Amino acid sequence: MARTPLFLQKGFTLIELVTVIIILSALGIATSRYITTGVDLYTDITDRDKSLNSARFMMERLRREVSNALPNSATIEKYNVTDNDGWCLTFTPIVASSIYAGDFPIFPLSKSSGSIATISDYTVEAEDKAVVYLLEQSELNASNTVQAISGINTNNVWAIDGINASQDILTFTGDASFLLASPAKRLYIIRNNISYYFNSNNELRRGSQCADGVLMAENISGSFSVKDATLQRNGLVQAKFLLDPNGERMPVEQTVHINNVP
Repeated sequence: MARTPLFLQKGFTLIELVTVIIILSALGIATSRYITTGVDLYTDITDRDKSLNSARFMMERLRREVSNALPNSATIEKYNVTDNDGWCLTFTPIVASSIYAGDFPIFPLSKSSGSIATISDYTVEAEDKAVVYLLEQSELNASNTVQAISGINTNNVWAIDGINASQDILTFTGDASFLLASPAKRLYIIRNNISYYFNSNNELRRGSQCADGVLMAENISGSFSVKDATLQRNGLVQAKFLLDPNGERMPVEQTVHINNVP
């Protein structure tokens, strides 16, 4: 059988094959880098959005709880005695509120019950206390602030024994006498304190007495400050957050107005 002449045989030379391999390798490297960059960018954006969404949730919850805090109950624990800001914010949320009547035990009246306006959807628990015209957070410690005046024990905070919903009567554990009357006859019922605090692991937690908290946000640091109420405005709580997703720091500030007044 006759052989086909060499100049008529078709195929690729070694140089052509090597050139194609080099071109494909370059395209593969460029494509992989492009895909890797896109994946890294998507991951960074996702992590940032996750951090921001967590911060938004935390800030909204903080705003709702602080805005319903008992007037003059917000305090901070400081990093050191010279700091104006603190690492832990503690305040007392209001469980229920009402208006008291003329027979309510305001000094010099002393009795174990008093009439109030109707309170809906409220059930007394063991740690509940009634507060009238609180001026300082330290007054919430009832055992340290009882004053005996003319033989009558007075205080601005008294433990609640029960409530007669049908007659709108609030009862106390023993004879009570609130030291100061509220200008608008406001009565607040409180339960347990709440704390928001930063820890050494760059976490913000929500608990009690600056400890035993549940995680609210990660990769975050910051501080709190409290401005007491004045004649022109109610109290303010200011929070400064420093978000740190993937090493990119983002400062955020929040100011919460405490809605309630004594």
